[in-house]
Amino acid sequence: MDLSGNSCHSRLTAFLEKPRISHVDVKKLHMHSDIKTNKTSRWITGGFVLCLFCPLIFNAEQFAPYNLQGGANWWVSLALIVLGIYFLHLNAKKRWLCLPPAKQLISFLALGTLLTCLTAPHVIIEPEMSFHCIIFFLVITSLLWFLLRRFTLFLLIPCLILGYIESGAYIRYKVLFNSMLLAETMECSKEELLTYATATNISLLLAGILFISLSAYFYIRLLGRMQKRAIGGTILTLSFSLYILYPFVPNACTSFSQLGLVGSYKRCNRTIKDLKRASNAITDTLDKLPSPAAKPSCLPVLKGDEGCVIIFHIGESVRADRCGFNGYSRNTTPHLSANPRLISWKRCVASTPITVTSLAVLLTNARRWKEYTTPGDEDMDATCGSVLDLFKANGFSMHAFMGSLSRQSLRADKVLRLLTSACEKRHYTNDDVMETIDKIGENLDKAGKRNMFYLINNEGSHSPFYMYDHKNPPFTPTLHVLSPNPRYSEAVRNAYDNCVHYTDLFVHRVLQKLEGRPYVYIYVSDHGEYIGDYNGTWGRARATAEKDFFQKSQGGAGVCAFAVTSPEYEALHPQFSRSIQQLKESQKHTIGHEHFFHTLLGIAGIKTEYYNEKLDLCQPTVTPYTGTEPEDWPEHLLNNK
Repeated sequence: MDLSGNSCHSRLTAFLEKPRISHVDVKKLHMHSDIKTNKTSRWITGGFVLCLFCPLIFNAEQFAPYNLQGGANWWVSLALIVLGIYFLHLNAKKRWLCLPPAKQLISFLALGTLLTCLTAPHVIIEPEMSFHCIIFFLVITSLLWFLLRRFTLFLLIPCLILGYIESGAYIRYKVLFNSMLLAETMECSKEELLTYATATNISLLLAGILFISLSAYFYIRLLGRMQKRAIGGTILTLSFSLYILYPFVPNACTSFSQLGLVGSYKRCNRTIKDLKRASNAITDTLDKLPSPAAKPSCLPVLKGDEGCVIIFHIGESVRADRCGFNGYSRNTTPHLSANPRLISWKRCVASTPITVTSLAVLLTNARRWKEYTTPGDEDMDATCGSVLDLFKANGFSMHAFMGSLSRQSLRADKVLRLLTSACEKRHYTNDDVMETIDKIGENLDKAGKRNMFYLINNEGSHSPFYMYDHKNPPFTPTLHVLSPNPRYSEAVRNAYDNCVHYTDLFVHRVLQKLEGRPYVYIYVSDHGEYIGDYNGTWGRARATAEKDFFQKSQGGAGVCAFAVTSPEYEALHPQFSRSIQQLKESQKHTIGHEHFFHTLLGIAGIKTEYYNEKLDLCQPTVTPYTGTEPEDWPEHLLNNK
């Protein structure tokens, strides 16, 4: 062992004289190392490009992306093979494209897969579409990074959060973004919206936003560390793999525009546009309709001082199958069930799942609304405005009693104002619908012997089923949240039945105010409500997401409809007695919203050219409902007794 100073000096001199490597040289050395180690990946990348041409060689009829009826000519195939092989050679020599190192590639794929699974509803709805969604996400985000670099993060995170919210909404409530969902949200009161602000929902939302933001940040950082040629090679490889395997993946015909980030954004954007268009369409249509009072009409039977009261109550979200007087196992309607003068139409089909369009059909002479008609059904469209105009023109004092929700929703309020323009006053409740009873009582006292027409439209059984006496609920336990969790389903249904029970009490108390007067009380709900049936469907958002689902399911389209008349009304004139007897006979028919415009005119005896005898339930010649109707009427609604 040499411990001499000369030896130490020589080693020190050798170290000091060793060539220095600059930072730039180190970076180039690392890049060279990466390229060298990725020689195989360059051949793989080029191989995918070559594989792109393979379907052209054989009969490619099954390859929808190519839109070919058969294989290409042999010389075209040969030329493509030669070009593909030449590209392989050049790519290996020129080092155009490669794949990133294994660790980077695995991290890239893992993060992309994780973010896709969290933010793409189609991964949950159709698991076989996961391959499409993941590849689509990786390609789109890589291309965005090429264009925007680190600014990609500011675009990516909001889109990911939007997709996360949609995925979560689908898991919990089985809905995707659509115009019905937004319409329901716009029609909700503040209290109803707060029912969705549960501890679970808030926790999941905050945790998801935090996790997605961090994951997206690391995902973009990872892209920043990868070489451009490696990203380019990855994009091409993933794109070509999707393109090549496309025909062999189930549901390959699904449009890419519905997948992942793009799908959530497009659905959200389309939802807003659809709702805006529908909202404008209904108000524009109603604005253009002529008033039925603009043409001659008359009321030959009533003189105007009989003290007659006609009430048309358009209820909210009450299903026919949940009413005790229709044979439901629970006695949700104890007062009406005991009323000997009750007339109930067990099978009444709602025209639409949306309140404002249902109101338009009920109060005008439309038989369907435009979204629910087929080309050539112009006779289904409305040709005149609100039936209330005719009652005003023939001496009735007009009043409307509405729930607080009507005033909170600009869309509903605008439509109701158009339809109730004949009313002298609109009365709004502040909280409990029972406030309406005192207002009706006060109004009747002031009216004296004048003939009165009251339109009632209140919250009723609108989700989240909160409108009932919480101090004395007939059915317990209750829960006011729409949840697919089976543990809570019965509690939510109890709350719904409590609302039906409360509507029964409301009608009973109004009828008490009318005792001794000649009156007709007609009730019909605007639409039904899904309460966990139909494979866990809650609310009505699914009603516009699936064609014909609403009209063919009695849970949504089968609505409560009934009438109660007084002996005093029958005694006014023999015509009224015959009309009420015919109303009883019409209980055997399946009816629709389209009948009520004409039935209101018929029961009062108003003559106008807009009146259609075949749609008047007071006439023996009435035609039952002829449109699409539910295919699953329960047994107790089919029984006409």
